[in-house]
Amino acid sequence: MPLQTTVIGSYPKPESVPVPDWFKAGPGIRTGQEGYSAQEYNDFRKDVASEEELEKQITRAIREVIQEQIDIGIDVITDGELRRENYILYFCRQLNGFDFDNLVKETFRNGAWSGFVPAVVSEVGPRDDRPFVLEEWQAAQSLTDQPVKITIPGPMTIIGSTANRFYKDRKELSEALVSVINREVRALADAGCKYIQIDEPLMMREPEIADEYGIEHVSKCFKGLPQEVTKAVHACCGYPLYLDHEEYLKADRSLYGRLADKLDSAGFDRLSIEDAHCPTDLSFLSKFSRTTVVLGVVAIARSRVEPVEEIRGRVREALRFLPPHRLVLAPDCGLGFLPRDVLRAKLKNMVAAARTFQQN
Repeated sequence: MPLQTTVIGSYPKPESVPVPDWFKAGPGIRTGQEGYSAQEYNDFRKDVASEEELEKQITRAIREVIQEQIDIGIDVITDGELRRENYILYFCRQLNGFDFDNLVKETFRNGAWSGFVPAVVSEVGPRDDRPFVLEEWQAAQSLTDQPVKITIPGPMTIIGSTANRFYKDRKELSEALVSVINREVRALADAGCKYIQIDEPLMMREPEIADEYGIEHVSKCFKGLPQEVTKAVHACCGYPLYLDHEEYLKADRSLYGRLADKLDSAGFDRLSIEDAHCPTDLSFLSKFSRTTVVLGVVAIARSRVEPVEEIRGRVREALRFLPPHRLVLAPDCGLGFLPRDVLRAKLKNMVAAARTFQQN
């Protein structure tokens, strides 16, 4: 069998979907890096005739995204996160404790961006008894026989994108978020979801916290899952502000090597890392003795399409340090910045490169 391929999560939203888009500027905000107030979020839906019509539009778009991935040959697909304006804020909107009516300005990502974000103002917890990510996954999975991967933001990343105004410190807030995320994850597994990914790019921004308790907390998010569920963690080095933005302050890619031993022993099945935007020395991959590495081989904020042979060259380098059955190919991160023709070209080349290698 050839090397497996996957995508990380997001897809560009078609104009027909009346959902705010973090990757684009919108009403009341100045850049895609800022949050939407509750009113601004609801304004996107005011012209929709009914919730039923909204659901039809979203379902139609998700069906197209799923079929496109299948046609290209992606093995582990997603719904493109088309219901979400942002993979972090969408999750937070479903919880008690976050104030979206009074956004506050914060600076994040080691000073890489500033924006208006929701604050944690009371105890964080679910709003009702029914897990909300479960409904999102079930709606997508009903459209295909191919397993759909679901993505959930991790505790560090939620904390690094909101303002804590309630808990005594970040660790206490992280523990509360672990409980919420684990509830969602266990419900997904019980319903038959086979691929669950927790997104924790903040591990690469704050390695001291990751080392102290962040990696342990992500591991606890997966507590109680059966062996047949693939537990993945995504840890990229950060989104730029726009397509072909080359000066963005990325996280230090050398931190993959620094955290490799702890990540490898944390109990994840897969670790998704960034490499295409700025290739680095891949010798650290030899530190992973049990974890499958999902290697980013196409850049997600660069319009240049990587040729098949270029991708193959990077794969050959990775295979110097990993056995082929523990290597999966993917984009660096989500695909929301890319025009659809560029997106398709990148994914087709990635799949073509994967098919020239064998897992054993």
